[in-house]
Amino acid sequence: MKLSVRFLDIRAVERSRSEMERIGVDPAGMDIMAPKQFHYNLRVEGLTPAQANVLKQDMLSIGAEAAVARGAASCSVKSTDALLSGTARQFEAIIEKLRVQSFGLPEVGLSLSEAIGNLNMRGYTVKGRGREWEFGPRTMVMGILNVTPDSFSDGGRFLEKVTAVERGLEMFEEGADFIDVGGESTRPGAPSVKAAEEMKRAVPVVEALALRGVPVSIDTTKAEVARAALVAGAEIVNDVSALTMDAGMAGVCAEYKAAVVLMHMRGTPSTMQADTGYKDIVSEVYDHLMARMDYAVASGIERDRIIIDPGIGFGKSSEGNIELLRRLREFRTLGAPILLGPSRKSFIVTVLGAGVEARLMGTIAASVAAVLNGASILRVHDVKEARMALDMADAIRGGV
Repeated sequence: MKLSVRFLDIRAVERSRSEMERIGVDPAGMDIMAPKQFHYNLRVEGLTPAQANVLKQDMLSIGAEAAVARGAASCSVKSTDALLSGTARQFEAIIEKLRVQSFGLPEVGLSLSEAIGNLNMRGYTVKGRGREWEFGPRTMVMGILNVTPDSFSDGGRFLEKVTAVERGLEMFEEGADFIDVGGESTRPGAPSVKAAEEMKRAVPVVEALALRGVPVSIDTTKAEVARAALVAGAEIVNDVSALTMDAGMAGVCAEYKAAVVLMHMRGTPSTMQADTGYKDIVSEVYDHLMARMDYAVASGIERDRIIIDPGIGFGKSSEGNIELLRRLREFRTLGAPILLGPSRKSFIVTVLGAGVEARLMGTIAASVAAVLNGASILRVHDVKEARMALDMADAIRGGV
């Protein structure tokens, strides 16, 4: 007799327990078995050969696996990354073992513990200046409001304050949780704008929306502009340079207790598409964001005010953008909400062709994929359509 055998896609403890409940497993047995049903593949970078060799032997001794560079055993390499594979229960055991090892391995154990804890987080609390948000079952939408004459998609449409405020309020009514106001284009090849002009465009719009109770973020790389927008009522600073282009930006964000979006970008908007080649795009973007998070915290910005953005379209090829989308879940180990901005980007045109409909449908598809792969916030132009699509994606994701 042929039996029914199927793969179970279990990514959460609740899902594991529900499957065991369905077949009548004893509750005490569930507690023992659940950690054995989760298998992790973790990459640890920059180990010394001594660390790698001890770690590998410890992993193998408990039935787990560890892959290191060929020259690690003979110490013919200065450092090596390691790929560690095991169940949650095995990682609990290895972390405990590492606590009493030498060669700096207790710190490795702490890093492993933090990564696994971050990966299993079911939601995030992010604090802004005067509010806080719970990122969890419902994906947030950030509506794009470019008060510029030269943005790639809607440049010039909302340059006037009245028109911009009307559009911001319209997006809020359509379901946007935040309105992201930008007074300087960050399209590929865009020239820089002086702070005074950027403030003239953006700050009055920020103030008008904030006075109407709309949560606003300011899209800027300049500390002077950020300060003016925060005084006017902005809650979030969305810095595409991750606090690198203005030495004063981190201090302003810390002073005003703003939430901060740290985005990966290679170069500047005017140069970022000149070099889109990466040896390992996910690793490079991940390491950059981790370093910028550490910098932000060292500068006085609390961790629960940080949002990360891998920077779709900012110094990446079409293939690179798709790779980041496909592997977005890997960024969850950073322990911060993930924002993604695929809206109307050129990689969609590369895949689907030109045209308004292609950009909209491509944006929706990329946004849904991002949600199913771990994104908490989508930055979009077409709020109404995105909100409906994301509500559907959230309903599907809720059963994971």
